[in-house]
Amino acid sequence: MEDMRGFMKRLEKEGELLRIKKEVDARYISALVGQSDKALYFEKVEGFNFPVVSGLLNTRKRVAIGMNVSERELGKKFQEAIDRPIDPIVVKKAPVHEVVYKGKDVDLTIFPIPYFSEKDGGPYISGGIVSSFDPEYGPNAGMYRMMFRKKNETSIDLVSPSDMRFYYQRTLDKKKPLPMAVAIGNHPYEMLAASYKAPINMNEFAIAGGLHGEPLKMVKCVTSDLLVPANAEIVLECEILPVGWVYDEGRFGDFSHVQGDLKWNPIVKVNAITHRKDAIFYALHMPWENDWLAGPVTEAAALRALREASVEPVAVYATPGSCCFWEIVASIRKRPGEGKNAVLALLSLSEVKLVIVTDDDINIYDPTEVDWALALRVQADQDVIIVSGARGKHIDPSLKAWTLAKDALPTTAKLGIDATIPEGVPRTRYERMKYSFRDEVKLEDYL
Repeated sequence: MEDMRGFMKRLEKEGELLRIKKEVDARYISALVGQSDKALYFEKVEGFNFPVVSGLLNTRKRVAIGMNVSERELGKKFQEAIDRPIDPIVVKKAPVHEVVYKGKDVDLTIFPIPYFSEKDGGPYISGGIVSSFDPEYGPNAGMYRMMFRKKNETSIDLVSPSDMRFYYQRTLDKKKPLPMAVAIGNHPYEMLAASYKAPINMNEFAIAGGLHGEPLKMVKCVTSDLLVPANAEIVLECEILPVGWVYDEGRFGDFSHVQGDLKWNPIVKVNAITHRKDAIFYALHMPWENDWLAGPVTEAAALRALREASVEPVAVYATPGSCCFWEIVASIRKRPGEGKNAVLALLSLSEVKLVIVTDDDINIYDPTEVDWALALRVQADQDVIIVSGARGKHIDPSLKAWTLAKDALPTTAKLGIDATIPEGVPRTRYERMKYSFRDEVKLEDYL
């Protein structure tokens, strides 16, 4: 089974990863990756024994390489994995347990945790897969940012709705900590699966198995019963302390491309660190690695929503301008009334805020084509749907989340546009112009 290292080798073969052999200051990593059109592997980091890789998923192309499909098939492949999950298997030995630190030996400062943005509240662990467990609902995996505070302590961003926030609230109500583990340096399949808002009783690592086409190997932590990917580079074994949303965390340059606000979040105590002998520290580069990770997940959810609404999708696209998160453009093979049905189905997706639905003659990957459909197929009083009071996300500045209580959740308004050919208008009214004699003459013959 391919791990992060195998993925790195394929990127390098495709000319999508560069090795930096010159020693680099960890503070410069984010800026250097931001200047590069390739992923960067820093072999020597000043003052540290761990190399750093960053920017692995900074483009849709690299995500497609990781998923072994074309760029237009990302959502389809992810949806197929959701439909055909493969449960993980547990192994007794794993590379990630080659080196173990516990108790007083725990020291996060051995890792070159970078600053990402100039106004960040501190260095951040940005690309870890966080595992937790609830006795009633079972295992959960997600990706959460963690701000370094001291050698055995971080904060964790749990302000938005998530299963792990729910798990934590249940332990907090009992005044008990929530055990968790953070796996750093994983294959894109594991990160994509962890990014997916799966049903609460669904094991995200089974989705990773579906993507791999075989069971993901997991290993039990050394200080808890939590399971983590056996082929990860580094694992932090932790617990979220039962203190609630009381500690300042942030600011952070987030996937929305803006410098995020100061937040109030819980504290994480690190009880153990395990890693490979030659571990590579993975620094998920903000914002684009986060954004492109969201793309296949959002598109898969859109495909599923349309099919469950009995609408036939042709293509769906989580637009990069919306951080592959807030907007979905979809083309469908429409029957009467299905433009509106499609809009309503897509607006039901948890974080999607803007939806545009077109007919199958529109290339939704071309903004000019989408604008053409909006200009000529939409009557605002008939084809625009607005929904108020839907679930929102703190990171959206328009929600004014800073005015809410520290542990409150914001709501948002959603907009849907039916840009399909209106009912009662013949499709012939949209016949595209064609140049006369275009098949009989070639410009190259006259040059």
